[in-house]
Amino acid sequence: MSEVHNPISLSLFDYPFRQRNWSRFRIIVCLYFIACVGWFAIRTAHWKQVNDPAQLHYLCFLMDHGMAPYRDLLEINMPGIYLVNWSVMHLLGGGSAAWRAFDFALMGTAAWAMIAIAWPYEWLAGVFGATLFILFHGRDGAGQTGQRDFIIAALLLCAYAFLFESVRSRRIWLMFAFGLSAGIAGTIKPTPLPFALLLLVLAAIRFRQEGESVRKALLYALAGFLTPIAIVGAFLISKHALGPFWYLLRVELPFYETLGRVPVSTLLRLMATSSTRTLAIITLAIAVMKRDWWNWEGKLLVLGILFGVASYFGQGKAFTYHRYPMLAFLFLFAGLQIIPALRAQRRVRLLAIAGAIFVVILAPLYVREASRKVWDPKFADSLTTDLSHLGGQRLSGHVQCLYTPADCDTVLYRMRLMQSTGLFYDYLIFGSPQQRVIHDLRGRFWPQFQSNTPEVLVVGSGLFPSDRGYAKLDSWPLFERELAANYHLYDDRSFPPAEAGRKAYRIYVKNNMLPPPTGTKLHTVLSMRSLTMNQ
Repeated sequence: MSEVHNPISLSLFDYPFRQRNWSRFRIIVCLYFIACVGWFAIRTAHWKQVNDPAQLHYLCFLMDHGMAPYRDLLEINMPGIYLVNWSVMHLLGGGSAAWRAFDFALMGTAAWAMIAIAWPYEWLAGVFGATLFILFHGRDGAGQTGQRDFIIAALLLCAYAFLFESVRSRRIWLMFAFGLSAGIAGTIKPTPLPFALLLLVLAAIRFRQEGESVRKALLYALAGFLTPIAIVGAFLISKHALGPFWYLLRVELPFYETLGRVPVSTLLRLMATSSTRTLAIITLAIAVMKRDWWNWEGKLLVLGILFGVASYFGQGKAFTYHRYPMLAFLFLFAGLQIIPALRAQRRVRLLAIAGAIFVVILAPLYVREASRKVWDPKFADSLTTDLSHLGGQRLSGHVQCLYTPADCDTVLYRMRLMQSTGLFYDYLIFGSPQQRVIHDLRGRFWPQFQSNTPEVLVVGSGLFPSDRGYAKLDSWPLFERELAANYHLYDDRSFPPAEAGRKAYRIYVKNNMLPPPTGTKLHTVLSMRSLTMNQ
């Protein structure tokens, strides 16, 4: 990369391509990338909404039916993602097709931002980075569509695009769009907030160097930044949820941050795939050899990569989607190094050719992996059948999931069944009562449970982050006694390992609803459990 106001000199472009050949080359490569993205879109358009986004849709469904966030709904997400999912549900629809369209819109937004950032240098670099980002997202499978960190990555790319264009064109009002994009990202997860403020400080320094009004730039940026925060504040006030939200920030989120953290060695191993490591090495080698990219924009793009790395390690759980901010900036930076270097001299050009060929081969491989990755529907199909047999729509308001993964809530959302309580994650009530969160949330869950006792309980196997099977029930004797005294085991199902790991669930039914299935293994198991507890 070179300075925006002084693009890479034409003398470098004279070798080895003539201008006409270079234009043809860019068009051919661009069409190839568009074909790969198009083929990916066709092969994955049918993906159903699953995993965390489906769970968040169910949360919004409960909100639409009178449950207040943080006050009635017991879970740990930030309010910005509520508003994102709620907006998609009410503007595009609540089904899988609408969410797939939203995911494609996010991809398109990220692509636009990358091309806008790369335009003064080489627009094909933006297409290069966008193609990699889209197809890598696709290879992660249906479970990662519309994930929070993917939304954040797209928003931060937009923030960069608006910031760079504001400096390039001296249109200070674009700083409002920069602040708006960064502010929305900060309402989805708190991790982008300090990074956005750092970018604002660096932007102010740049405007001062350019002789522009720093005060005007800051006012525009802060107005944009505070707009989504004000909307979130108004939303919480309207739901009378400011107090419970403050409790979430002070107590629940710090507790959640301690759960499921993996060793640094595991984080390093899972941070990048072999293909992204290879691309990063090639990119770094070209950047070191060329040394024409270390301008203000180049430094900020590297800072974006470092933010992505810090965000990934800060969250500490090695979830697939936690890599997206890092990968977004890495792929864009790779494009800005490799594509212009195709017209450089000697060793740099050969290395760039190797990198370009690597990506040309990699793109269809990502498409193939995406088309082969299928979210296993066995859990959802089985639970849907069980709940249908137990009453279907009659269960609305009388069924409760006790499970952290999204599968159970996904089924309730598809069947449009209200839960008896607002509990979403069972690690908030099962575990050591010495933990303040568990003690407090039990105190909020139990009155909800008693005032609207469910007829059907779906208890998932395991307790995040460890797989303790159903031993988690032992950690809360009061609830275990309730289960033994007033419920019987209706069914016990387990499924082979799939994309989301090994899963299982048990269904408990209230004694006055259906008689226990006597003479079965399940009845024997329950009887022995009840006898042990009574003793």
